Amino acid sequence: MSDWRSYDEIAERYDRVWSARFEAVAQRIWSLMPPRENDKMLDIGTGTGILPMALSKAGQAFGLTVGCDRSAGMVLRARARVAGLDVLVADAISLPFQDGSFDVATASFVLSHIRDYPRALAEALRVLKPSGMLAVSNWARPSDPYSPAWSECLAEAISKPEAERALAEVAPWENYFSEEGHLAAALTKAGFSLLGCDVVDVESTFTIEQFLEDRELSSGGRLGLHLLGAEGWVRFHAAVTHTFQTRFGSSFRYQRRAIIVIGSKP
Repeated sequence: MSDWRSYDEIAERYDRVWSARFEAVAQRIWSLMPPRENDKMLDIGTGTGILPMALSKAGQAFGLTVGCDRSAGMVLRARARVAGLDVLVADAISLPFQDGSFDVATASFVLSHIRDYPRALAEALRVLKPSGMLAVSNWARPSDPYSPAWSECLAEAISKPEAERALAEVAPWENYFSEEGHLAAALTKAGFSLLGCDVVDVESTFTIEQFLEDRELSSGGRLGLHLLGAEGWVRFHAAVTHTFQTRFGSSFRYQRRAIIVIGSKP
């Protein structure tokens, strides 16, 4: 039986549904710390390689770019789509690199997924050279009416405790790091010197179908499909579509703010 929590299960749909928004944040990260030709870069939790792909599209590159992720399915996609990217399956809390191996590290939308995130930050600090930089990011709390409407529908279908369990199992620190100041505090406590904080507002125009496909890939959506089964999910999808059509119309503008924090190793 497949594991609803595994990103291997959604690797093929991940780029089509989510990559544009993650790429917008990646572009902002690279504008804040542009690559230097001979630097070595590590992308922790690289997923499908969106951060290094953003560099490639801009015609920029590091001397060496490495991406690691726990999901073999995501790593395979990253290797196939990003030329020159060295990839490996590895856990952020136990990086298989020597001390001081990299000049730059990134962990974009990653820390919220790691239960022992202080250990992951300690590992990032360890593998960076002195004065090496780390960039991290996380979504801020949603302020739109569509996200809570989805959450209400999901909780009604699978129960509120189950919906909460989905996030707790996949991204246990998502709500914590969505609060302003918490990413910066985590880096400071881990021993990094703060270099800067920034935000980027990512806007999208969604049809109802596109928004629901986005939510179906979230932790709650994946658990919902697992619990309801294929036929139950079809009925749930139809009911939510009707609710959204009645409340919001056939399409709407959706905005989500991302928080970016950059620190350096003393």
